[in-house]
Amino acid sequence: MINKLDSALVRQLFFFGIVGISATLTHYFVALLSHDFLGVSLYIANLLGYCSAVAISYFGHSKLTFSRELNWLVFTRFVVVSVCTFGLSELILWGLESQIKLHHALSLAVVVCTIPVITFLLSKLWVFRP
Repeated sequence: MINKLDSALVRQLFFFGIVGISATLTHYFVALLSHDFLGVSLYIANLLGYCSAVAISYFGHSKLTFSRELNWLVFTRFVVVSVCTFGLSELILWGLESQIKLHHALSLAVVVCTIPVITFLLSKLWVFRP
């Protein structure tokens, strides 16, 4: 029983990593390129990156990480967590850039590395729970 539980968790973490890395890279590069090449404000660029990553995350985590059928309850929970973590990412980004004065590339890197940890916990314990 414990080995089965351990292997299930390892599988979830593996796929969460694969989906998360894909979403994170998408978020980071869409935001960075939007800001640096299109001149979009950093906060709007972060929103664009976030929206791009959400689609990858929702479908990838539903099917691969947590093996759940898509339904309105899962979608609603996903949106709640997604909006809350986006708000947190904006708050972290604002604090790092305007208060601590980190370069925007580093600030974005901190955001895209911390938010996924919070997202996994909320996803496992609430969004995609059986």
